[in-house]
Amino acid sequence: MRGARLAMWATVLAAVVAVLGCHDAWRSAGADIVGMQSFGRVGVSLPSMAVTFYSGVIVFIAYCLVLSGEAARSWFAPYESYFEFSWKLGLQVWLSGLFVCALFLVLWLGAALFALLKLTFLQQLLRESWFNIPVSAMAFASALHITDVRPDIIRGSRTLVLSLLSWLLLVLVVIVGGFLASLPLTGLGLLWATRSATWILLGVAALKIVFVNAVFKGGPGSDLPPRVLRLCMRISCLMLPVLVILATYALALRIKQYGLTPHRILACAGTFVAYFYAIGYAWAALARTDTLAKIAPVNVIAAWVSVAVLVAVFTPLADPARLSVDNQVDRLLAGKVEPAKFDYNFLRYRSARYGLQALARLQGETKAPNAATVRELSAQAARQPGQGLFGAARPDAGMLALNIMSRTPGQPVPASFLSTDWKRVTQNWMLPACLNVASVKCDAYLVDLTGDHKSNVVLFPNSGSIGFVFDQASDGAWQLVGKFSIAPNCAALRDALAKGTFQLVEPRLRDIQVNGERIEVETTPAPDAACSR
Repeated sequence: MRGARLAMWATVLAAVVAVLGCHDAWRSAGADIVGMQSFGRVGVSLPSMAVTFYSGVIVFIAYCLVLSGEAARSWFAPYESYFEFSWKLGLQVWLSGLFVCALFLVLWLGAALFALLKLTFLQQLLRESWFNIPVSAMAFASALHITDVRPDIIRGSRTLVLSLLSWLLLVLVVIVGGFLASLPLTGLGLLWATRSATWILLGVAALKIVFVNAVFKGGPGSDLPPRVLRLCMRISCLMLPVLVILATYALALRIKQYGLTPHRILACAGTFVAYFYAIGYAWAALARTDTLAKIAPVNVIAAWVSVAVLVAVFTPLADPARLSVDNQVDRLLAGKVEPAKFDYNFLRYRSARYGLQALARLQGETKAPNAATVRELSAQAARQPGQGLFGAARPDAGMLALNIMSRTPGQPVPASFLSTDWKRVTQNWMLPACLNVASVKCDAYLVDLTGDHKSNVVLFPNSGSIGFVFDQASDGAWQLVGKFSIAPNCAALRDALAKGTFQLVEPRLRDIQVNGERIEVETTPAPDAACSR
């Protein structure tokens, strides 16, 4: 690349990354964000992992597009050029990453050797950022240079990788074909009950795109793959729209029920890009050419669209935190969500500056239904303390009363349970998350599991399938005494716990007692826990 053009494109990419970093710092300033960490001994927050990773993705895609265009002196280069540059750089990055890992493995082994002689200088050096960062950067750059001057190594590796991946397409076609054929028999209900159908379907669609391109290689000018792989490639291209439509429907159901969240907005962005591939690949598969040559322009256009979408998502244009905060607040003010059931902790801890601004507005709300309740609860959330376990806010008694919902009719959660100082409990990491993190909710059931006519508290975090059993000791202190598992999404078992329509039975295995010491035997649950419906 010519020096002037190289300087121009380097400046453009650096400016884009700088904008993403500045926006990430601006949105995080003054907010207690779960997962944010401090850099060294100074009070500077590290960039979020999302913006760090996707900045690298943006630079990778843009670098391949720009370099191919500059080599061809055109905005749209021959597809073989995009193929060569992208796969070559991808393998170089992967091999360079392995080299950096191997280097630090050697350094840590050397530090262990010196430690045998009571010399710890190398261990201390490896813990310092001022040493790790430049060493990692230099090692990575050196590996890139070595692989760049030996293109035969990369070319051979690429041929091997593509050959292996291309035959995995046959396996994936069989699996996805069986999945789609089973849907009419099982219905969509089981699919939506997973609560992760969108991401799974999008992940399968992304894998299909990778495997199709492994077969397609550099386009019609590449070696013609075997007939069975060409058939699998055409079938995969026709399956892709079905997967994306199912993912869209699952995502639309969740948004309609619970509104937007940052993860759902990222899923919307991924689905938007997936539609470009799905429609384009189906168009290529319906063409009469045996080589599916129309995949080439689809890949180039989708790459530019991906860069644009990623830049929008990590800037104010389509910031997931901003969009989700606006949507959730609109649902609250429109009366679609009761004020007592609204997740104020989402605004306080998981939506950066935008959530804090929304909390400030809600504290002065006067027009919404139940405006007084909205003002009170939003003010209470705004007064919550800073970070606690794992970087998340610890709940107090008032927050526990909101987060723990009793499912046993007529029996509230005991006040003594809510007022317990759980952070002082020994091994509090074994407690359910709702007792340690203010943003997690629990379903509570008050049942007698000891047979002494005294209610135990059973907590299910996030409506999950693991129940944590608490008992009150003679001195009034509550403690975790056990836990059990039920079948996922089993309404019958939960209803029985709520109504008390169950029986206590003897354990399958008795405990062991040796010299007055009792050893409890924990049975292994069945892998296919049944649910009577």
